[in-house]
Amino acid sequence: MILLVLFWAAALFILYTYVGYPVLIGLLARRRPQLACPLLDNESLPRLTVVMAGHNEAVRLPGKIANLRALDYPKDKIDILVVSDGSTDATATVLQGAPGVRTLSYAQRQGKAYALNLALAQVQTEFVVFCDVRQDLEAGSVRRLISDFCDPAVGAVSGELVHRPSSTQTGQNIGLYWRYEKAIRKSESRFHSTVGATGALYAIRTRDFSPIPPDTILDDFEIPMQITRAGKRTLMEPQAHVYDTLQTESAAEQKRKIRTLTGNFQTFSRNFWLFSPMQNPVWFQFLSHKVFRLFVPYALIITLFTSAFIPSAFYRLALLAQLAFYLLAAAGHWAPALRKNKFVSFAHVFFDMNAAAMLALLKFAQGRADAKWEKT
Repeated sequence: MILLVLFWAAALFILYTYVGYPVLIGLLARRRPQLACPLLDNESLPRLTVVMAGHNEAVRLPGKIANLRALDYPKDKIDILVVSDGSTDATATVLQGAPGVRTLSYAQRQGKAYALNLALAQVQTEFVVFCDVRQDLEAGSVRRLISDFCDPAVGAVSGELVHRPSSTQTGQNIGLYWRYEKAIRKSESRFHSTVGATGALYAIRTRDFSPIPPDTILDDFEIPMQITRAGKRTLMEPQAHVYDTLQTESAAEQKRKIRTLTGNFQTFSRNFWLFSPMQNPVWFQFLSHKVFRLFVPYALIITLFTSAFIPSAFYRLALLAQLAFYLLAAAGHWAPALRKNKFVSFAHVFFDMNAAAMLALLKFAQGRADAKWEKT
């Protein structure tokens, strides 16, 4: 009886996390009216500062600065502020040759959160737009973000990360996961607020910024959630596109995922208010979207082992189905050529993402969380 209860509790938990919650939040979102803010004209647009932090980005910076200057936004209303986080390449030379770009720099690398705190102390404009050096912004993206602040209840607006088509099956499955993730975020945004923002592009009112611990891993989670805690909404604007290239191999994606999930554990440990429905306005979304996924790997283990010991044909079939799935994942790991098969690739990506959650918890428990990110 205990094994039956454990099996079904774990199975239903997995089903709710990956299927039930996305369907439920989608249905709830349909009951809410969409925010309808007109696109602001040039005269109505406020001044803003684009803030970027980077370490050894000399190669990418010229293209990124050109991308920002090509935005459909009045040039006299945009300031660009770049923080060189302990760069040891030609970043300083590149920035010196970029007139109109303000620069902050220091010798010892400290991480993105430290850089953002330093930058925001210098920002004088009403709005600040955060972005990363790597991705390209669509010309009208920033205008669209700022227009959404027509509602005073809006405190942060996130852009939509769009991945360019991948040439590998693994990349396509990672892309499928991101499309699934974005669908959830869009529903959360319409219902009330997303849980965090897209670090590649989001905007806030400068006065709403509060400095974050300098070793923070996920600034794009902590900054918007502090604003949400104050009673304001965090939206995802589906017309504010920012373009990136997908990882083509799951090892690089897993590395990125481990860092992100380690950052989740770091934020959870420092912000217990997140778990209080009295203090967290998006408590339901936070638990269902952010927290429950971290426990799915353990639920998967429970369903596997309990199905092995329940004497019934149904549970034997369930065991065989699970073992077959994990064999596909193992085949994808040990024989990379097999990842061209979409079923093998999907199993491999799914397994790696859940393994990343377990590895992230281990990394955090061992005190190896690092705010400094190495490029993949």
